[in-house]
Amino acid sequence: MNYFRKELGEKIYRYRKSINMSTTELAHLSRTAQSTISKIENGNSSPTIETLIKICEALGVTLHDVLPESVFPDPKQRNPYNAQLLNVLNQMSECEIELVQSFMTTNILPVLKNITPLTKALHELNAEERELLRNFINSITNITVQDKPNKREG
Repeated sequence: MNYFRKELGEKIYRYRKSINMSTTELAHLSRTAQSTISKIENGNSSPTIETLIKICEALGVTLHDVLPESVFPDPKQRNPYNAQLLNVLNQMSECEIELVQSFMTTNILPVLKNITPLTKALHELNAEERELLRNFINSITNITVQDKPNKREG
């Protein structure tokens, strides 16, 4: 079994398992035979590009996501934030990763549209203003229970 087929199959398997999809369901959604999916995942078969595209569409991923790393140019030429993000993900528990996946599959665009003006405004602050804001936020978030006024006291 060659390295390319093995890594391709492993990636498809991991994406399929991450969304709790069976090989039968993936076969149905990609209009492929279940035995073909099994052979691909086990590294015993190289799919045609058409089949691979259908599998990626069914999994909700791109070709870039499933192709082996050796297919891509030198990682130093890639976006430096990718490696940082991968490091963060590698340090997360399975439960935390599942939570991130659920956020990614939820339509958060309306929330992001509301946050965007705030992030732009924060970005425009100078260093002194950022420090003042940070201190203010810390001061209001560090209030202990005993510091909070009791509703019964008035």
